Amino acid sequence: MAKSEEARARILVRGFVQGVGFRYYILQKAQEMRLKGYTQNLPNGEVEAVVEGDKLFIEDLYRAMQRGPTKAKVKDHVIEWSDPKNQFRTFLIKK
Repeated sequence: MAKSEEARARILVRGFVQGVGFRYYILQKAQEMRLKGYTQNLPNGEVEAVVEGDKLFIEDLYRAMQRGPTKAKVKDHVIEWSDPKNQFRTFLIKK
């Protein structure tokens, strides 16, 4: 089995992504994958997630966010990779 590679990513999704349970969807997926960080709605209508953990799990989360929950309509998405800072203990939703 390959050694896990720790990474950090900032993921943004645009489209009809607020008011449809998107942050709770991300929370559930991130917790299943043992990722740490947070997700939040941004004033411009996007949803942001900042996550740290195994790079393969972050990639899985990114793919899940491209689909989103049933009522969401993701039009655009982007991921920015960086080195982990180990600043998170859990995954949470920021208000």
